[in-house]
Amino acid sequence: MRVPTVATDSHSPESDPTSLDSINAKPTTGATGTAAGTTGGATPSERQQCWECRRRRLVCDGAQPVCSKCRAAGIVCPGYADKKPLTWLAPGQVMSRTRRKKSPAGRANPKSQQSRGAVDRKVTVTQRPKARNNGTTGRAAENEGQVQDEGWFGRPVDLRPEVVDVFEAMMYYNLHIYPQIEQSLLGPSGFLVPMVLLEGVPPSITHTLVSVVISHRIIQTADDPTTCQMVKPLWTRLYRHRDIAVREITRLIGNEKTRTHAVTITAVYALLFAMLQQSFTPCWRTHIEAYVNLLRSWGSFSDIIRDVPYMQLSLMALFIANIFANSTSPRDDQFHSTSTAETLRLIQAYYSEMYYPSVACPTPLFTEIVLISDLRTGAPSPQTTRAAQRILARVQAFDAQAWGESHETFRDEWVLLGGLYREAVALYAILGFQSSGAFPGGEYVPRPRASHARRLFALLEEAVHVPRVKKRMTWPLVVAGVEAARAGREVQRWISSRLDELSRDQGGATPRVGKAVLERYWAKGGEGGWDGCFVEPLCLII
Repeated sequence: MRVPTVATDSHSPESDPTSLDSINAKPTTGATGTAAGTTGGATPSERQQCWECRRRRLVCDGAQPVCSKCRAAGIVCPGYADKKPLTWLAPGQVMSRTRRKKSPAGRANPKSQQSRGAVDRKVTVTQRPKARNNGTTGRAAENEGQVQDEGWFGRPVDLRPEVVDVFEAMMYYNLHIYPQIEQSLLGPSGFLVPMVLLEGVPPSITHTLVSVVISHRIIQTADDPTTCQMVKPLWTRLYRHRDIAVREITRLIGNEKTRTHAVTITAVYALLFAMLQQSFTPCWRTHIEAYVNLLRSWGSFSDIIRDVPYMQLSLMALFIANIFANSTSPRDDQFHSTSTAETLRLIQAYYSEMYYPSVACPTPLFTEIVLISDLRTGAPSPQTTRAAQRILARVQAFDAQAWGESHETFRDEWVLLGGLYREAVALYAILGFQSSGAFPGGEYVPRPRASHARRLFALLEEAVHVPRVKKRMTWPLVVAGVEAARAGREVQRWISSRLDELSRDQGGATPRVGKAVLERYWAKGGEGGWDGCFVEPLCLII
């Protein structure tokens, strides 16, 4: 267990008296000493003495800037200042321990023993490494019996074992996270399960789950999790568990026998989504590329979804997140785990608007998002323009009312979600195609763009008051944020506030990441359109 680094004046005159009368006095300058660096003709009493030579009881030559004896011994010379410099100790070291009176044998007082044990718990004593010396034997200058009070060491050492964090994480999830998600469901979801005892779960996964729970608590507690002093101890715990998880995953990947094991694949997947949830500066592309490369040892992405049932749920979550990530990435820097045709086939076979708790995009509109992102990557041409117009027409023709009423429960919520995603996808198509050149010179779109923007803003204002819809409005809110570059400061402030609320409500960092991206875009006056806003790959849906 580490002890906080302590700065201590380790060579006080009382604890380190010198045996040379000629150097008892402090180093002097000016009228009472020789000029700096002057050694010829000076007696030991006149010559400057560095603090290290005083401590080692040597006669210093007074050379500047460092004395020759310190340089020869390989010691950093502390200099000749009037005031003795502080000595910084390495982490885990202290210079003294509490002195205790010895009780007569057989007359030990239980109270004194109890209090003595309390003192022992407050301080930890380790020996200071011996100073290097070049053939000269020096005695330790520290007085091991020097009495120090508790204030010198600050707060007692944290002896919190890891198992406590694991138990607390399990309790916090079951009492806070699980009920919040359960109350927001619109239908059954395989993603929501209570956290049972983690016995038998590999450390690479256990510690990642603990870090996710701690991160959720941090983000829900603090208005600004990156600067709030109150949550700093929680960040320390989070990083400790993440570090353990990363070390375990590194060990698994470094071993050829375990590199392609299901435990390794699952551990990397858990860490990938944990990093997205926790990080306010996410490196989405680095993580997803590494994970998919690891998956290829098992086969193609679609083959694994089809042939490995216990991986289907997690890989479809990654699949959905990747499709939304491509929409908020530069058109020339997208990531595809499969071909566009295979992606559309997987959507028809496995996707459902109730599949993923944070997304409720209707299947027809989800398909159009894939086609829009794919068309954005193409060069402008008459064929591209006609394809873009057909996509926009299909999106505009989507009947949100009929789609919402086709559900057995929560029909009002489904109708509202259908309208939200219809307007958001239409606006994404217009802004994305304008930026890529598929709609050249602003042709065809000024009037539809304004009408879709007005309806989207109105539906968002309604959705924030419907809990089951609010948790699923991150992507539509980000799309509205891009359009808000020309809507004025009041609308921009409203969107920023809603993204802050979503981040706190979800216990995830991605809405705040989206907020930061939008604010930089607004500061540029909306320059560059959709691609001017998303200049690097981002995943804002987890």
